[in-house]
Amino acid sequence: MKSRYLPLVLIAVLGMVWGSSFILMKRGALVFSPIQVAGIRLFLASLVLLPWVIKYSLFQPYRSSEAKEKILRKKDYLWLFISGLIGNGLPAFFFAYSVQVIPSALSGILNAFTPLFTLVFGYLLYKDNIDRNSSIGVLIGLFGAVFLFGPSLLSYSAPIPILGALLPLAGAALYGLNINIIKQHLNHLPGMVKTAYPFVSTGFIYCFILWQTDVLSLWETYPGELFAEGPMNANTAFFYLFLLGILGSALSMLAFNYVIKFVKPIMASTTTFIIPVTAVMWGLFDQESINWNTFVGLAFLLTAVYLIIKPAKTADR
Repeated sequence: MKSRYLPLVLIAVLGMVWGSSFILMKRGALVFSPIQVAGIRLFLASLVLLPWVIKYSLFQPYRSSEAKEKILRKKDYLWLFISGLIGNGLPAFFFAYSVQVIPSALSGILNAFTPLFTLVFGYLLYKDNIDRNSSIGVLIGLFGAVFLFGPSLLSYSAPIPILGALLPLAGAALYGLNINIIKQHLNHLPGMVKTAYPFVSTGFIYCFILWQTDVLSLWETYPGELFAEGPMNANTAFFYLFLLGILGSALSMLAFNYVIKFVKPIMASTTTFIIPVTAVMWGLFDQESINWNTFVGLAFLLTAVYLIIKPAKTADR
């Protein structure tokens, strides 16, 4: 009974953890630059996941004991690096930049466009079929985008910076592209290989970037004790990014790999509904400016996501 409900509990927790990522990035960005926010996040996550890279690179088991065929082939390394770049490296920077110029709640909502981009890229690049429900879902998702940005573009509310809105959309698009790449080119690999290698490859690239940007000097520029009163200091900002990298990236991916062993893909995908709702709740808590059109756009978007993932439920029966 205990193990039966554990995956369901983890799905809810994962949705809330990932939905909290945007407010954590916002707090970290009060001290660190967007490239440093992304770098600290991915470097910390890569340290946690490094043992799996060592395992499969130096002590990897064979796919077939008779043929002595290794799990990782040479071309897999290239696709794993590409997956890390477009699935971790670039989106991490895009979202870290966006929370400095638009509400973190809106960034969380725009992240929920990932299933729409997954569907579109699957159709354009790999000729995946799009059924009637999915087509309707894409159209409803576009209506959601109109409600999210329409009032701002028509000057009915505070204008949304174009770049600040386009970057999280670009991040969601890259997530969707990465999902298709994993499905088409890396689906034969164990889950932890598809998780660890992309994080580690980008994490250590960002380590070099952190060194080049002299990130350690910020502890002298923004001194202070953890959670000290007054302006944000480097220790407090780093703590938020520590949570983001360790809990929101590395450990959450470990948990997600556990979850997908016990539940159907349609059930695991329900995190897509929890993430933007959690982001909006944090935005309200942080007294961000959230207008009526944000909630209408979110409702359209969640309806679109439901229609897009609904066919998978039928297929799994």
